[in-house]
Amino acid sequence: MFRRMMLCMLLLSGAAQAGQLDEAIRRYESGQYEEAAKLLQPLAEAGDASAQQKLSVMYFYGRGVPENEAHAMQWARRSADKGNIDAMFFIGTMYVFGDEIPKTVSDPDLEAAKWLFEAASRGHADAEYGLGLLFLAGKGVVQNQEEALKWIRRAAEHGHAGARSFLSGRSER
Repeated sequence: MFRRMMLCMLLLSGAAQAGQLDEAIRRYESGQYEEAAKLLQPLAEAGDASAQQKLSVMYFYGRGVPENEAHAMQWARRSADKGNIDAMFFIGTMYVFGDEIPKTVSDPDLEAAKWLFEAASRGHADAEYGLGLLFLAGKGVVQNQEEALKWIRRAAEHGHAGARSFLSGRSER
């Protein structure tokens, strides 16, 4: 009896957390960033990888919370450690576009390539395209046009508009 009651409580708790995450995402998408952050914070602290990833983005851009790249990286890493490919992609993005994060490592392009590869190898279209561009430019990886096109083609196959545009522009030449 006790086990059934505990299982019911866990299921109800999970449903409540899912509802809270859905509400937080709705608030975020409607520009209510502060309200979204208030809903995401306890979920992220409780270990919800999706909430951690979304909170990471909010800290990076200063949406609803103070802009803080270190906090953004902390939340993204916690999420990525749980296998969240959006977080893996975002870590790579922070190494490319961040102001402070790139200064924390000796080769930010290499770190970006590592994280983009992690997400791309799991089918993340934005990461596939980004990794392809890194191979094209020779940033963080050895410049290799064949490898670049391989990743860009994968991104296009996964519906990435930029990759499709890139490839259609190449075929016109």
